Amino acid sequence: MITHGHKINRKKAKTIVIGHEHPAIGFRRQGRIEKFKCFLRGKYKKQDLIVMPSFCLATEGSDVTKEKLLSPYLKQKLDNFEVFVVADKVYGFGKIKNLK
Repeated sequence: MITHGHKINRKKAKTIVIGHEHPAIGFRRQGRIEKFKCFLRGKYKKQDLIVMPSFCLATEGSDVTKEKLLSPYLKQKLDNFEVFVVADKVYGFGKIKNLK
């Protein structure tokens, strides 16, 4: 099921794809923070959940390790969500709990 992600959709689906949050991951490097847009993959209850990043060049998104998240699908502990940064190829960054 593909949905915006700003409210819970009660339809039963094996996988839910949302875009509302637009996740990013920030890393401090030499006194500055660099943000990278990323996909998240985890669970919402018993369903697989994929969170898409912003595709707008002007918007980086919300740092999932530091900022308050908006989507009700993400009002849970996200430590076991996997982070994937897409640039020239897909980079698996591992789980959020290992990036804090």
